Amino acid sequence: MILKNKSFWRLGFAISLLLGFTACKKQDSIRPGIEKRLSVLDSTRLTRPEKSLSELDSLLQNSKDLNDKERALLLFNKGEALYLNDKYLEAFNTQQQSHKLFVELKDGYNEARSLITLSGAALHMGDIETSQRYALEALELSRSIGDKRIEGKAYNQLFKLHFRLKDYQEALSYIQLTDSLYTIEADTTSLISIKGNTASVYLKLKDYNKALASYSEAMALSQTKRDPKTLVSVLNNIGYTYMEAGEYESSEKFLRGAITLNKNIKAINAAPYKGLGSLFLLKAQNDSAEVNFNKALAIYRANKDMKEEIDVRDKLIAISIMSGDYTKALNHQVVRDSLQLNVNHLEKNRLLNFANVNYEVKRKETEIQHQKEINRRNTWLLISTVVLFIFLLIIAAFSIYNTKLRAANRASKLEQRLLRVQMNPHFIFNTLAAIQNIILDGNPIKSSNHIAKFSKLIRQNFDYVRKESISLDKEMEMVANYIETQQLRFNNAFTYSIEIEGIDDPSSVMLPPMLLQPFIENAIEYGLKGKKEGGELLIKIEKNGKDLSFVISDNGVGRSAKAKDEKITEELHATSVFLERLKMRKKGEEKTFVIEDLFDTDNNPAGTKVFFKLKIQ
Repeated sequence: MILKNKSFWRLGFAISLLLGFTACKKQDSIRPGIEKRLSVLDSTRLTRPEKSLSELDSLLQNSKDLNDKERALLLFNKGEALYLNDKYLEAFNTQQQSHKLFVELKDGYNEARSLITLSGAALHMGDIETSQRYALEALELSRSIGDKRIEGKAYNQLFKLHFRLKDYQEALSYIQLTDSLYTIEADTTSLISIKGNTASVYLKLKDYNKALASYSEAMALSQTKRDPKTLVSVLNNIGYTYMEAGEYESSEKFLRGAITLNKNIKAINAAPYKGLGSLFLLKAQNDSAEVNFNKALAIYRANKDMKEEIDVRDKLIAISIMSGDYTKALNHQVVRDSLQLNVNHLEKNRLLNFANVNYEVKRKETEIQHQKEINRRNTWLLISTVVLFIFLLIIAAFSIYNTKLRAANRASKLEQRLLRVQMNPHFIFNTLAAIQNIILDGNPIKSSNHIAKFSKLIRQNFDYVRKESISLDKEMEMVANYIETQQLRFNNAFTYSIEIEGIDDPSSVMLPPMLLQPFIENAIEYGLKGKKEGGELLIKIEKNGKDLSFVISDNGVGRSAKAKDEKITEELHATSVFLERLKMRKKGEEKTFVIEDLFDTDNNPAGTKVFFKLKIQ
């Protein structure tokens, strides 16, 4: 009887082991239906990204009893789809979930794949350290499992990272390792991309012969693969390389070849036209340059590529100014400024949505978990708790969103006011008139230098107005550029000097942009402008501990004298905008602001002095 019981016990134990093994196999396997859906979605991920993401979400939320392997692969594919469609934060969060599951499943191959995407997403978001950590983990894992293709992808990711850091020699070593691994795999499509990346590094290193050699290899591979679209891209890159090397005839040949091939395959591509425009501009053939830039502009406008359109319009503005067509230049500038505002608006919205996207991801995860709890417990108490919790979250989210939106609107209005103060139309047209006089006097070199300075000043104003802070050396560079442009207007009737004390490295000191220019303009327009000669403008900056003091003084006719002829309001002095900017910093700096009238020994007006302090780190 005892032996019989032992036999039953052994049989039961064996059956339990078998069932456990079967359950484990089932847990680690993918059901045919899920596998088929993943295969279909993989082919539509690039062509129909929104549909692909929608179906993946549907599978994740509605498919019952997903095992860990299936959930991990669905999350991985969703992360890949988000990454390929430039939704890097969402891709990063989703891939972290899939990576965790792959680690638990001990699936080294897919774990390494998820690490590659995590590294790429982190790099796009500017987190260099995290990107490098994930890339090195992927490299180590790929070596341990012996997968050369993933090892090549890890090296390629390290290449992108070092290229972003402008460490071109290190980037070159990684792309060469990638090249060697993909050559073994005989992956023509990937090899073309690798050859292009190799050429881009040589281009940065100014080694044009090696860059052209790499592009030639890419061109030969494209011809072998019979991929005309890729071949167009390669031809265009070769044209740009020859242009940078100063071989204009060869550059034109390849750029025109790209245009011809585009026509043959009925493709619309603006890059070769933009390249020809740049080439003719370098050759001082402004009419031909303008024709090609306009062709590129039409394509970019049709594709709604605002960033490229801004770049092309900048070139057209320069051409119009050089040809003396200031009306056309101004028309391009107006459109360009409108586009820039749209780009800025989209960028701000993207940054503001980062937090909301993170919240949405967490909220969806919480909802899924809560739904499972509701199904298991089936109690109204838990349902009420979940509903109340979500309601409170929504109220909090709307409150935070409204607060951020109000802050963004206030910042945008202040930015527009600041830009109007910095670049008033009288200054722009008077400067253009002064440059025109130099051109009429027959001094092309001098006029070209002043056009370059004036264009740089306009660019600095539009670029810096969007920034919260810039370094002191950049602020001083812009101030010097502005004063020298004003000296041109007034035939050098005054001199200026900039004194910086107690600061060893001006590039390490950060301050709000364009604080000084309005007061410098007042000193020139309402003080030094009234002096025929001997005008002096002094800008003194001194660091004392954590305080940075500023003094702007002139020996002009003084505010009191000038006010008899002109009514100078606080708005003309731009002090209201200035003080509002200081108040937004919430450091009490506005209390240090003083405008002082200067007098000589006979108590006659002898200039004006502006003083204020900033708190720095």
